[in-house]
Amino acid sequence: MHAFRQEPKLARALWIATAVVLASHWHPTAPDGQITHFLPLAHAEQGESAKSSKKPRQVPHMQEPTYRRLGEVQELIEEDKPQEALPILMQMLESKRRYNNNEKGQVHRMLAFIYHELEDDAKTIHHFEQVIAQVPDITEGLENATLEILARLYFQEAMKHQEDAPAQAKVWFQKTLDTLNDWMTKVDEVGPDTHQFIANVHYHQGEYSQAIEHMEIAVRLAQERGDKVKEPWWSLLVALYAEQDNWHRVVEIGEILVKDYPSRSNWMTLASAYGETDQPAKQLWTLEAAHVGGFLETETDYYTYAGLLLQNEMPNRASKYLQQSLDAELVERSVKNLRLLGQAYHVGRDVDEAIPVLEEAGKLAEDGATLARLAGLYMQRDEYEKCVDAAQKALDKGGLRRPLSAKVMLGTCTFQLHRFSDAAETFRDIRREARNSEDTKNEALLARDWLTYIESERRRLTELAKFDR
Repeated sequence: MHAFRQEPKLARALWIATAVVLASHWHPTAPDGQITHFLPLAHAEQGESAKSSKKPRQVPHMQEPTYRRLGEVQELIEEDKPQEALPILMQMLESKRRYNNNEKGQVHRMLAFIYHELEDDAKTIHHFEQVIAQVPDITEGLENATLEILARLYFQEAMKHQEDAPAQAKVWFQKTLDTLNDWMTKVDEVGPDTHQFIANVHYHQGEYSQAIEHMEIAVRLAQERGDKVKEPWWSLLVALYAEQDNWHRVVEIGEILVKDYPSRSNWMTLASAYGETDQPAKQLWTLEAAHVGGFLETETDYYTYAGLLLQNEMPNRASKYLQQSLDAELVERSVKNLRLLGQAYHVGRDVDEAIPVLEEAGKLAEDGATLARLAGLYMQRDEYEKCVDAAQKALDKGGLRRPLSAKVMLGTCTFQLHRFSDAAETFRDIRREARNSEDTKNEALLARDWLTYIESERRRLTELAKFDR
């Protein structure tokens, strides 16, 4: 169901807004009480009226019988009895009595409203189009209001068909624009809401340059009126400029949004824009402000914030806030989050805290990258048995960016345990694998040096053993 139909009172207001001011076209003998019953409500954009420079259009008068029949219909509509009103209007169209075009326009207008209430979109559009078909024998006010309603109905049709029938949607989008252009030529002033609507039509067709042009006009007109620009308008501009990779303009709008409409989404948008424009310090300050303001809400927010702190050489703050987030169960104890926390502890030289975090992450991880990092920490702490175990498990799991580095740790820790044969075998494997690529030339040289050192150390210990006898 269309949003239009979810507010019946609003629907009636929009319908009545299309009515002719019948008093000015009614036979002089009509009673005043009957006339006031048909006075239309004010239009939503009162500044967008018919061109005042034109001489008022002369339209045929409505005859008293027609007036009374339409009065009956309107009463039924206001009593929520559209099904009872429908046959009356259809009889009027089928009657042998000759109605003038102004009267026909009123009949079609009421039929359009009833079919809208009955959710028959095709007939709603048909009858509104029949109202326009009576031009120039209807008032400028009715013509202009009907054109505006038709434009919105065409847009609804376009949106309904956009996914399953894009070619058909394109036709409806074009009808929307053509109708709006026609309407714009007939009114004194085109307000910002209309330009926003046109921008939205272009946006849904991927016509971003045209959408930006009209959206910027909408913003300018609103500002000239002294109105606060609506948040969705700024957000649409952000989306449009982001599509064109105009991140500097996104930054400008993002700064306005966090000032006028502070929210989690707007703070994160501004932070991302600073990142896209290579302003990491401002990106971090933005997240700092969002954090202080309580706008960080999602797991991604906290992860991004901690990552930026780490990137900007503030590992202790990164570990502090990420640990707090984990303890408060704001973020999941996932491999990604635990790995970042362990890295923050490690870079901050808090190895005692880093090890248990990486141990937990290593058990959850599908690849061996976390275990390889853990093996390095064990080696730093001279815990060689744990180093060997972690390095071997890392190699078994695989998925390492540089598996030979993990093998070097494995060989080094094995050597420190005086398991010379195992260490030598590991380094021979490294040398053999490293020979095949220029990228691993350093590992090949390192393996050669280690093999030489292992052999000399073995001889040294053998000689020492002789003297101990």
